[in-house]
Amino acid sequence: MGGDKIDSIGNILERVSQENAVLVIGAGHFGLRAARILRAGGKEVLMIDMDSASLAEGILTGAEVFRSGAVEFLSEHFSRLPPGLTIVPAVPVHLAFEWLKNNLSESFVLNKIAVPECVSDNMAHWWNASEGSLLVSYADFMCPDNCPEPEYCTVTGEKRELPLYGLLGRLDVKGFGVLVLRSRQLAPGLGGYSAGDLRALADSVAEGAEEKLLICTSCSCHGIITACEVIPTGTGRPRLI
Repeated sequence: MGGDKIDSIGNILERVSQENAVLVIGAGHFGLRAARILRAGGKEVLMIDMDSASLAEGILTGAEVFRSGAVEFLSEHFSRLPPGLTIVPAVPVHLAFEWLKNNLSESFVLNKIAVPECVSDNMAHWWNASEGSLLVSYADFMCPDNCPEPEYCTVTGEKRELPLYGLLGRLDVKGFGVLVLRSRQLAPGLGGYSAGDLRALADSVAEGAEEKLLICTSCSCHGIITACEVIPTGTGRPRLI
């Protein structure tokens, strides 16, 4: 049954352990759309946002809601999230990178830097994000909400020879390692990744030898890239381990 109030953290963490639970981070337009689709499919939806008015809208979708910042919630409670839990990022930042930066802070400083220009040269379409990342896409148009990510684009009819997450994984940028977190489709026009995949991304950063990284989150057609320097602090182990 859906929520009728802003929930306690204990209740939220108990519910995310359920097999059919999905954690939606953000209660804006895209988060609310995700909640409606997931609830219609029988999923238990847990929604996080700082804005009480937005959470009130989330309650109307049948979601259980909790008031918190996106990165703050993931950082504080990540160790209690089951590896199979699906996370839907619906906030205007590169959530995976911001979470990495916070959770690896005891061992590394992830210093955001400009994405090398050669990266955009390899992309069909790109835009500078307001927070310093690079938005990339195979499309220069608004995709239909019900796109099922077919082999042939639903708008242009053109075949995509390689999904964008594959293209990003093949990037060869001098001085940079490349890590890609794949967003998997949950329903037409809706994707997310597992807590286990997010943990694996953090392990790759912590165990890698690269001094600079391109951290990417991508589905078949759209993605976001953040470039950073990885500076060891020598003060301890990452908090998530």
